[in-house]
Amino acid sequence: MTAKSARTFLCVTPRDRAIIHACYSLGWAPGPTFTALYRDADRTFLQRRMRRLSTAGYLELARVGGSTLATINLFAVGRAALPVGQPRPWRPRPAQIEHTLAVGDVLAQLATPGRWSWLQVEGWQGEAELRDWAAPGDPYPDLQVNWQANGIAGSWCVEVDRGTESGPAWRRKLVRYLRARPTATILAVTTGPARARNLAQLGIDVGVHVQALSLAELRAGNPPEVHDSRTKARLSLLAACTHSV
Repeated sequence: MTAKSARTFLCVTPRDRAIIHACYSLGWAPGPTFTALYRDADRTFLQRRMRRLSTAGYLELARVGGSTLATINLFAVGRAALPVGQPRPWRPRPAQIEHTLAVGDVLAQLATPGRWSWLQVEGWQGEAELRDWAAPGDPYPDLQVNWQANGIAGSWCVEVDRGTESGPAWRRKLVRYLRARPTATILAVTTGPARARNLAQLGIDVGVHVQALSLAELRAGNPPEVHDSRTKARLSLLAACTHSV
């Protein structure tokens, strides 16, 4: 069956459109991100549905492997989902697969409905979408997450750090935030508590608001604790949200 004929027999649902937009926004998205975000859907059904969207050209499927990873499926927006003449959005390079998976993991932790009773994610955008409207010199966070916490609204510029960037590189990144988005709150999700503490200290040094924690802490805590550069203290994420606005 051709992609055109597959589209003829496929009725695109609101959830399909949400999946397509997520793939556009992230550039590439691993399948487990969607099974986490849509836990109310049967996993097998969801996987089958995404394959149908790929066959119809709404999604693009790639099977890739990392240096220490088995081959996995990544999904991107397909040509059929883009207006005629619109170029494909930015996508992470294949060499960044471990980072791509980490971003998907962080998104699942933050945006899964009911993950924490006190946090409600109102919306999010990935780096590919953010690059579409960024002004020259703007930083490109991995995610922009808008949230409400016990009635208080705020947002995070999420930076997923795998420990591969040096301190000077991180300092330059934070300086870009200082110049372009000085009031931003940066949620830095990194490899361990010591590096989280160091990133928060860099936030103090540069003068930008950094809330830093490890991915393991993000997965485990309810709520997890962060090193907060504004209060120069280690707080629960809920308390840090209260202080951030």
